[in-house]
Amino acid sequence: MRWKKGAAAFVPEIAPVMSEADFLARELSDWETSRARRRQLLGELYYRGEQQILRRKRTVIGPEGAPVEVTNLPNARLLDNQYARLLDQKLNYLLGRPPLVTSDDRAYERALRGALGRDFFRALRGAAHDALAAGCGWLFACPDGAGGLSLRRFRPWDVLPFWADADHTALDAVLRVYEREAYGPRGKEKARYAELYTPDGVFRYRREGRALVPDSPFCVPYVTARQDGRAFPLSWESLPVFPVKYGPEELSLLDRVQSLQDAVNLILSNFVNGMQEDPRNTILVLVNYDGQNLGEFRRNLAAYGAVKVRSDAGAPGGDVRTLSLEVSAENYKAVLELLSRALVENARGYDAKDLRAAGTPNEMNLRSVFSDADLDADMLEAELQAAFQAIVPFADACLRAGGRPAGAGASLIFNRDTIVNESQVIADVAGSASLLSRETLLEQHPWVEDVPLELERLRRENKQKGEAT
Repeated sequence: MRWKKGAAAFVPEIAPVMSEADFLARELSDWETSRARRRQLLGELYYRGEQQILRRKRTVIGPEGAPVEVTNLPNARLLDNQYARLLDQKLNYLLGRPPLVTSDDRAYERALRGALGRDFFRALRGAAHDALAAGCGWLFACPDGAGGLSLRRFRPWDVLPFWADADHTALDAVLRVYEREAYGPRGKEKARYAELYTPDGVFRYRREGRALVPDSPFCVPYVTARQDGRAFPLSWESLPVFPVKYGPEELSLLDRVQSLQDAVNLILSNFVNGMQEDPRNTILVLVNYDGQNLGEFRRNLAAYGAVKVRSDAGAPGGDVRTLSLEVSAENYKAVLELLSRALVENARGYDAKDLRAAGTPNEMNLRSVFSDADLDADMLEAELQAAFQAIVPFADACLRAGGRPAGAGASLIFNRDTIVNESQVIADVAGSASLLSRETLLEQHPWVEDVPLELERLRRENKQKGEAT
């Protein structure tokens, strides 16, 4: 195969002794066991509720001083998934409403919206979720067969990127792994594959153990054009795979808050454990009692809830007491509030309780509550804007192939789903009528979602009023 940027960029010294398939297989093996990929998987698992607390064990110090698991103590595993709430909060804050594709050329704007299709927002939202959960999401562009562009979402833990620079701003190639069910001699089996996305096309491999074996067909073009009954393979001018990062460092939301999320779960579980302890499962002090062994004593106590203690003549009186710690709910509540506040602050989110405590907040109070969320949304928005600008040339190519207007330039306007004082915003818009154009005023009005449509409605109303007079 031929690399547009040269295979030497990948294997400059070992090319004479190592084939490209061997090189990719070795890179893939190292990546699949890497810490970076484990963190990507962990971010999604935590979002789904599969967190560390579910594997918690109660332990005591054993005879040799090492922790030993015990099963006769309460072991609550409570999960308060604040991490998932904050991730959804960030996602819906920026992408709760579909962003607007705008351009100075109205005809091109309508054509571009049609080329991107209705699934564009869903793909963009999925990539943003992956960026928050795993540090980096991935989108792949391909023609949809109807003159438009289709965006597919690649899961972060299935993608091994080969970056062209240290800042991870340009790609040489991308290796994607996936599984597919197939029926073999022993019934249904899972076949593993790997696809290498390069500027020249997609190169397909089967995974047999740790080796990569070229599959058939080996090289698949991104686009196939037909003329006079013949098929012509075509390639894009650049790689049609787009990263969507959660900031330049590609750190996930879990990297910020995992220890705090685990601490919240641990505090809740410890509190419930303390509340569940009673004379049937706490420490018992037996005085002058030499009946059955302690194991049998515990079983009888658990079954009947009572114990008989006898005092022999001349011997100290028998007695049963418990050793237990007083559970202070206020202490747990205070620690839990501190952890929850730290969790929100480190995640750069907001707490709706702050809005309720403020009564009827003014604009300044609202900006204060949403300040951290705005700063974080700005960082993710910048990455989404960069991905959109990289996608637009591919949509333009589809438009040109269909003879439609293309290349006029477009931008993406995000409609953040925030709480605003609409009365104040409307008053500010009305007060600026003599300073700004009507189109600018409509863009800032909280009730207007489609500015061109609203302008057209105003023109029709003015025309009707003119005809009436």
